[in-house]
Amino acid sequence: MTLPGIDGDPGEGDPSGIRSFADQFSTRASSLTARAVSARAGLTALGPLESEAVDALRPRIVAVAAKLDDASAAATEVAGILDGYATALDGIRARAAAAIAHAHDTYGRIYERRAEALNAASEFVTGWALGWDDVLPSWMYLSDHSYLVRWQGAIDDYIDARSAFHSLQSERDELDRQTAASLSGISLFSELTSSKGSGATLAAASLWAGDVAGLTADDLAALGDPDLIRQVWNGMEDEQRAALIAAAPLVIGNLDGIPIRDRVAANKINIENEIARREAEIEKIEQQRDDAVDRSYYGDQGVAAPYDGRIAEHEAFIEYYRSLLAQKVTWQDENRVTHVDDGARVVVFDPRIDAIATYQGPIDPQTGDIPSWVRHVAVSVPGTGTTMTDFADSRGRDLYAAAGPDSAIFQWAGGEFPGTIPEATQSSYANALAPRLRDFAAGISVPENGTLTVLGHSYGGATVGLAERDGLKADRILYVSAAGMGSGVGGLDDFPNTKDVPHYSLMARNDLVVGLIQGTGPGDMHGQSALTADGVTRLETGFVTSGDASTGGLEDYNVAGNGTPPAIDAHGTVFKVGTGAFDNIVGVITGGEVELFAPDQTIIAGRSVITIDGIDRDDYSPTYAGVE
Repeated sequence: MTLPGIDGDPGEGDPSGIRSFADQFSTRASSLTARAVSARAGLTALGPLESEAVDALRPRIVAVAAKLDDASAAATEVAGILDGYATALDGIRARAAAAIAHAHDTYGRIYERRAEALNAASEFVTGWALGWDDVLPSWMYLSDHSYLVRWQGAIDDYIDARSAFHSLQSERDELDRQTAASLSGISLFSELTSSKGSGATLAAASLWAGDVAGLTADDLAALGDPDLIRQVWNGMEDEQRAALIAAAPLVIGNLDGIPIRDRVAANKINIENEIARREAEIEKIEQQRDDAVDRSYYGDQGVAAPYDGRIAEHEAFIEYYRSLLAQKVTWQDENRVTHVDDGARVVVFDPRIDAIATYQGPIDPQTGDIPSWVRHVAVSVPGTGTTMTDFADSRGRDLYAAAGPDSAIFQWAGGEFPGTIPEATQSSYANALAPRLRDFAAGISVPENGTLTVLGHSYGGATVGLAERDGLKADRILYVSAAGMGSGVGGLDDFPNTKDVPHYSLMARNDLVVGLIQGTGPGDMHGQSALTADGVTRLETGFVTSGDASTGGLEDYNVAGNGTPPAIDAHGTVFKVGTGAFDNIVGVITGGEVELFAPDQTIIAGRSVITIDGIDRDDYSPTYAGVE
């Protein structure tokens, strides 16, 4: 069960593995000390000898012995630090397990108290509008108010339990930071930990110890820094990389910093494993169904239906996963030669958290990553209703085809998205997705002369904004029909790394899906509206091109108004190929030319106020600007 506001595990890691590294450093220290002693013994043997060569050799031997002593002392210090780290981690692991168990208990109690307070009819009428942390207002409740008190008390208990869990995460972060700082201060070790973050502690220690060949997938993941992960991965032999993919595909296929080609190879295994798992589940359900039918007095009349429904659900997943494996991917190389590959480029696949992402574009045959000649890289984040089998993969294909051969597009859905409008009003999904998006973007190997654009549609816009607040790095940001810039976000100043990069937004004027919730401040449902935020350039949504020169290249199919397409459709039609909105999205990705928003005109006629869409004004003339 997913607990709101709780993500990650403060106790993750392998204390026994850390202690084994500490033992390696202790052994290394003993070896270095023995070598220093041997060097000094050689110096003693030279004592009675006198010659120019011997005199020149003596200081060199002294220097070597001193360096060996320094290295031995450093190895001993590292061993002590790692031992202490493992001991502290043992304690955090135990307390984290207890804290998460307590959080599960208290969260379950919320719904027990809620059920005590609400009867079935009340739950049906009002329950759908209540979040997990909402209590029915006392003025609406006609029964004993003590039920409401107990209900609120259960919510408060969960909030306290969640805070206790968060404090452990803070304690773990501080432990990692202090350990990394201690290791960084040690001579000969600082190069590997400098600027790599506290997550580099364990694996960087193994690298310094010369034990790269012994790294496991979990050790590699513990590096934390995508740049260091890529550096270590690329330094391995092909056989070691293949062995890690085969041994731990779920880790490697979802590890930021691993090159695209190897993530795709690992996720092919993951998809095949998930198909096999679901096929096995179908066999179990079929047996359960047959047993239930046999036990039923009425035979299979109605008894089999629930089982058949579960089977159909598994079959739908299997069908989609097989379509991924069979998908044809078209791309062009540097010479504009078209290639067609078998199998989708799945760069994220983790059914445990409903995460999936695909890649459209070329792959360098040497590095297995984005080629150096690619200039435009983008990550597209979808919105409400996104699932592992419906995450707008075709949108990535459309964007790649329109952006051109020197582009590379990721369609990313790195976790669970809200499935309904009431769920979409909650920020908990975006809060969980945001750090994953930040880390995924950090793991992309953007070419030296390339740019990275991150764009979010609908709920994905709020996710992008929270990722920016969490430290996302990108060259351009685009909010497409965004629900907002993220709960609690007041504007660009809230973004530590992207506040000074170009930001763009667009939304159809008659968008009724998120258009009605656009606010102006951080107190609103999903924070500041991207349409009115200072420093964000709003773009026009425009028309659908007809391709008919006799009509001037434009049809009367206006995404921004005139009631066509219908208001609900307008929310997604901005991605329709050929619309002015879609062309503007591509223009932002490629750094091309975009059409700026045409302000609406307000006319007061007597007691009536009439608004004329900017592109329907008599004096309308497109205003274009180059993307920064």
